[in-house]
Amino acid sequence: MHALSAARGDALALDAVTCDLPAGAVTAIVGGNGSGKSTLLEVLAGLLEPTAGEVTGLPDDRALVLQRTEGGDRLPLTARQAVEMGLWRERGLLGRIGAEGRRRVTAALRAVDMEGSAERQLSGMSGGQRQRVLVAQGLVQRAPLLLLDEPAAAADAEARDRIDAAIAEAAAAGATVVLATHDRSSLARADHAILLERGRLIATGSPSEVADAQAARAAAALAPVVPVVPT
Repeated sequence: MHALSAARGDALALDAVTCDLPAGAVTAIVGGNGSGKSTLLEVLAGLLEPTAGEVTGLPDDRALVLQRTEGGDRLPLTARQAVEMGLWRERGLLGRIGAEGRRRVTAALRAVDMEGSAERQLSGMSGGQRQRVLVAQGLVQRAPLLLLDEPAAAADAEARDRIDAAIAEAAAAGATVVLATHDRSSLARADHAILLERGRLIATGSPSEVADAQAARAAAALAPVVPVVPT
């Protein structure tokens, strides 16, 4: 992407962001609330038009995994049915899943260690279990561009580990994976990282380099201001 800018209402949410998103790798987008992480994902997903700049070199076929919502929790769906929804775009709402589709759904559930809970209702699952089902819904699409907004939200350590392993497998299979995260372990497991602050690109590089830059920014913000006493 080059000089990418985007707005939410009258506010500039992304400000001339230029960086690469390597194929076959997991890129973690980090930054505080309001830094532009979700906005960048929405632009990459085609849900939000940029006001300036361009996105080039990324696949047109993409899957977006959002954070779970309480409304979704109340839907009378099993885990398998929720993952099957990921096939609607290619098969249509009334299209038959078929044997191959069922195999893909089972494989996606297995990737997040939820195959044994395929027939359980989402409403009876923990937050981490539901989050793994949503990730499976993204994986089943086998899109060459996989976008995830806080995939480990509400997940315990075990669920976070399984989610990170599943998206790493997708990247190893050739997908360009981009996730917004606050989780330090997810950042450490990524291949590449981006630090945003108030819509601006602050750092990009290896996860350790970006973590160091983020820590330095946080330390500078907390440093006491020493008044200058005139002599």
